[in-house]
Amino acid sequence: MTALIEATGLRKRYGSVAALDGLDLAVEEGHVVGLLGPNGAGKTTALRILVGLILADAGSVTIAGEPVTRAWVAGERVGAMVATPVFYPHLSGTENLRVLAAAWGWPRARADARISAALALVDLTAASGRAAKGYSTGMRQRLGIALALLADPPILLLDEPANGLDPAGIVEIRDLLVALAGAGRTILVSSHLLTEVEKTCDRVAIVDHGRIVAAGTPGALAGSGERIELRLAAEEIPAARRVLEAAGFRVRSAGAVELWVEGAPDGSTVGRLLAAAGCYPDELIRRRDSLEDVFLRLTGSVDERLS
Repeated sequence: MTALIEATGLRKRYGSVAALDGLDLAVEEGHVVGLLGPNGAGKTTALRILVGLILADAGSVTIAGEPVTRAWVAGERVGAMVATPVFYPHLSGTENLRVLAAAWGWPRARADARISAALALVDLTAASGRAAKGYSTGMRQRLGIALALLADPPILLLDEPANGLDPAGIVEIRDLLVALAGAGRTILVSSHLLTEVEKTCDRVAIVDHGRIVAAGTPGALAGSGERIELRLAAEEIPAARRVLEAAGFRVRSAGAVELWVEGAPDGSTVGRLLAAAGCYPDELIRRRDSLEDVFLRLTGSVDERLS
């Protein structure tokens, strides 16, 4: 597959803060890639560099084989919504889109057709004549997506497109992204909604401290960790831990009466070892990591809860 969007060794500092620290990212043509990371991980900075809003201190970016430099103009080829969308508040939704169409020099007929199509895609047709200052947060998000879709671009870069939406709105955005991808678009979407990323994206890149720490399909990343979760009486925990570690398994505490066991072939093996040591768990569950588990572990959050 062709990497339609490719970033190599991106570095960006703001004073003493390293927003990006050698970030490498490849988005293949026709894929929907979710960019995940905690606040301050560098997601928005990376998107700003990808669309040419700011320049990296080091590294390179190419989109559709063309280097992104000071002279690069996304124009109609790349639709983007980075950070909070900004509009002319006293203009209507339609008029805000018409400003962009005029900047591109479109004839009136083309502008009218694309404005109507973009507003319909994000379910803003009924509100298209209202001033943007009266839009709700969710409506402003959808108008930002409409701006990104105005030229019907083959590439979309969206920063938190479901931000501020209610559950029904989130589902609508999910369905929209799936439909856009099904039409052949390449989409890079930054999000903190891990469940939505799992349902929407066919690949995921997790960024932490300015670099990619894991990348792959949601299923492959989630399937990278399996464990046995045990709940025992508090007085049985030390003996259970000793016998399981002696068998070569990794054991972690997950609370006063819970143990997580990694590396065990199956639950019956764990149960037999515990019974031989006189330990009888109240619960024994085999669990596969979710994308959330992987995310928390890779970004360090889970280590504060487990020891």
